[in-house]
Amino acid sequence: MRGWKLSGAIGVAVMTVALVYGFGRGGFATEGGAILDLTWGRVTLIDLYTGVGLATAWVWWRDRSWRSAVPWTVAFLLLGNLAVAGYVLFRARGANSPAGFFLGDRR
Repeated sequence: MRGWKLSGAIGVAVMTVALVYGFGRGGFATEGGAILDLTWGRVTLIDLYTGVGLATAWVWWRDRSWRSAVPWTVAFLLLGNLAVAGYVLFRARGANSPAGFFLGDRR
């Protein structure tokens, strides 16, 4: 489980640094619109939200409780992979085995 904890922690750290850098150096309102004008900007957003969709499906399947899944879903949609990495770290810390991590309540 150390590997999943480490992966989650690294993901949270990298995404936090990237977001702080991005908001510090550029204006999201103006540059965000420019991203959508670029073909690869649209492809990147499709890629991001495909991954967020898959992570959301895993959360709903794994946790089986809408009380847990709804807040994570909202966080994923607002924060992207920063929240996904946070979820991985959160669940890895509470898991005793790979099955517990991946399957959660379905074990």
